[in-house]
Amino acid sequence: MPEVEVKSSDIEGLGVFAIQSFRKGDRIRRVNIIREVTPDAPLRAELGELVDHCSYPDGKIVLWGLPDRCVNHSCDPNSWLLYEADECYFVARRDIAIGEEITCDYTINVADGSSWPCQCRSARCRKMVSGSFFDLPIERQREYRPYLAEWFIRNNQERLAALNL
Repeated sequence: MPEVEVKSSDIEGLGVFAIQSFRKGDRIRRVNIIREVTPDAPLRAELGELVDHCSYPDGKIVLWGLPDRCVNHSCDPNSWLLYEADECYFVARRDIAIGEEITCDYTINVADGSSWPCQCRSARCRKMVSGSFFDLPIERQREYRPYLAEWFIRNNQERLAALNL
């Protein structure tokens, strides 16, 4: 049974929407990872593969498939990404109602990436999607600390220790 559907979003373009309700802590779905992108297997623009459809867990570049590539950013997200071995799951940060758009904060588990203007329109909107967890306000870093992946913590131990979270 499908958990979500893709349709037009008020945030940007297409979004992913719940077609069933989720309780805080529920796994919404396993992320559809198409493949790892490498120098020998680069993105294929002619097939619609875009850098915007990629994620960067633990130094890898992985191409996400539908519907997950349509999950939009929010500065007040209702889900987060749980990494387990080579798999990744969307997990509800709070209860999610049928018809609600599934969102995540793109800044969690990211360091030293690019930034762009935010269009999430949430009451907590930061106006910019930062390219780094370390650029977030300290209160947001504290809030997001439980959602950091083990590989992110391992790769950024010194930076995280300096924050005294």
